[in-house]
Parts: sequence; C-alpha cells; structure tokens
Amino acid sequence: MKKINFEINGSKYEVNVKKVEGDVAKLEVNGTPYSVKIQQEIKTTKTPILVRSQVSNADSSQVAGEKMTPVAAVKKPSSKTIKSPLPGNVFKILIKEGENFKEGDTLMVLESMKMENNILAETNGTIVKVNVSAGQAVLQDDVLFEIE
Repeated sequence: MKKINFEINGSKYEVNVKKVEGDVAKLEVNGTPYSVKIQQEIKTTKTPILVRSQVSNADSSQVAGEKMTPVAAVKKPSSKTIKSPLPGNVFKILIKEGENFKEGDTLMVLESMKMENNILAETNGTIVKVNVSAGQAVLQDDVLFEIE
C-alpha cells in the first residue's frame, strides 16, 4: 500500500503499510510483520477534493453588461432553412420543391432509433430546395429544406 522510511535514534527502518482497517494497521518493519493499533482512525476518501478559485464580488449586472456584444448579422441563424432536429434516416419526403406549406404541415418523416418522427413546418412558406432524399442518413442540424 505505502512504503515509508524512518530514522529513529540513528537506526533506519523501512516500513510497508500493508492494510488499514478501522483502528488496526498491518505493517511490515524491515521484513517483520506487525499488527498495530492506531489511536485515531485514518479516514480515506475516494472522492477527490475540489479546489475552487475565489469569486470576485463585482456587481454582476455591470460585469454582464461589459461582456455582452451584439451578434453580427452574418452569425445569426438563418430562418431560410429547416434543419434536422435529431440524427436519423429520411423515411419519406411529403413535399416537393416549389410547393407551399402552412405552419404545422408535415414536411417529412425521419426515422430515428426505430421510431418515425414527423418533421413539422414551424411557419408558412414555400420550398425552394429539398437537400435530402429518401433513405439518406442525416445528422442533427443538417439542412433538410431551404425555404422562403
């Protein structure tokens, strides 16, 4: 378990701590085994100790205001696409390019984890381009349709 070297009154001792159970320790001193009663139980923890840095006491609203900057127009998400909400395989496409749709219409069926999931329109619009085909595997956030 643990090896410790001692020097007491000029004599050197090599101590191997074999096992500690409650208040009894099994030791080996220079090759001779001993059972030693400990006055105080040694508590071992399996959980690491978390050391946190000190938190500043600055006004949080002031700090938040300093760090916030508006998002540039090119970084804003486009509302001109419909993306896959989860990974899966395209099972059926129910709408074609050029067709109009209304909010709540089912645009496609996506199979994921052996379940069929309907992809619904969140707004009214027209399909400009269908970016996937039936049977194709898609990942989360892949563009399924381009709309206007």
